Amino acid sequence: MATEHPASSENIVGAGNTTMATWAGAIVRALHEAGCDPAAVLASVGIDQARTDDTAHRIPVHVMTALWRSAVASSGDPAFGLRVARQVNVTTFHALVMAAMASDNLPQAVDRLCQFASMVSDGLDMQCRANDQVMTITVGSKPGYPRFAAPSVEATIGALVLIGRQMVGTGVRPARVMFRHRACCSPAVYRDFFQCPVNFSARCDGISIALADLPRDALITRSPSLAQANATMCKQYIDQRSQGRLQAAVRARLFSRLEVSAPLLLPLVAEDLAMSERKLQRLLREEGWQFRQIIDEVRADYMLTLLSDGDVQLQQAADRLGFDSVSAFNRACQRWHGCAPGLLRASLRDGSFSSSGSL
Repeated sequence: MATEHPASSENIVGAGNTTMATWAGAIVRALHEAGCDPAAVLASVGIDQARTDDTAHRIPVHVMTALWRSAVASSGDPAFGLRVARQVNVTTFHALVMAAMASDNLPQAVDRLCQFASMVSDGLDMQCRANDQVMTITVGSKPGYPRFAAPSVEATIGALVLIGRQMVGTGVRPARVMFRHRACCSPAVYRDFFQCPVNFSARCDGISIALADLPRDALITRSPSLAQANATMCKQYIDQRSQGRLQAAVRARLFSRLEVSAPLLLPLVAEDLAMSERKLQRLLREEGWQFRQIIDEVRADYMLTLLSDGDVQLQQAADRLGFDSVSAFNRACQRWHGCAPGLLRASLRDGSFSSSGSL
């Protein structure tokens, strides 16, 4: 997944905001199909193509955002997200798709997709609600995470529909597809893809399915043993991702403090996390981190936030980050991002910024 404005203050939520690298792999395949050079597109945003088939590798969401933007521009297809949806297969997201497809019925499959959605992207929040007539699956962001960009939302919902057709048969269609954003191209393109009405500027991103249209029989892809095995693998993946997340919580607190110009002091962060300074330092060491190191990385990220705002002057940015002079701010920019603030600001403005020069 990816967010709408990678460097805005609402969009950098710390190192924990990542996406499974194989989502980029689906983009690579879609670029190939569109006759584009994936290597050049990936290089432009600092992604190693060799890692895009590795489900254990994670890519920061702001880098994925840059990839989506570059891929749409390179392909010349404003509905590029639908191309990517066609490239999602049973192994794209580790064991997630197989865990869903091997479920007994569609509600169980949807429950598993919702339960393990954060495998795909840390901020992804999928929910399912149903009444007597309609089941609605929504795709959104967890509290504190930014709204996802239009192409990634379209790819996600498109992939859900295509996977659903494999599970229940091609004759079953959604009652309606909803997008919060405006149509990126002719609405007819979306109607042809989803084979149902598509609403834009809606209140949520999601799919509605008439319960009367769903088959009463078990899924045609049902396999209880496979479903259980793959659901177990999904849980293990998330459990492993959850280990060592104190540093992510510290990053989130530091970022929140930067936003309100509050001091980045160990005692205050420890108090925020309801633990002693000594315990916080000990637990961070066990995860392989030092508090000072995390502060530097968070400040480096927040520098991107400030420089992406053309109304923020360099002196203001230096003050917000706690530097006593613009020259100190300039030296930190060179150290963290490999260039002067002016060049960094220009690269953020034209979309050419790559994370490879950052910490």
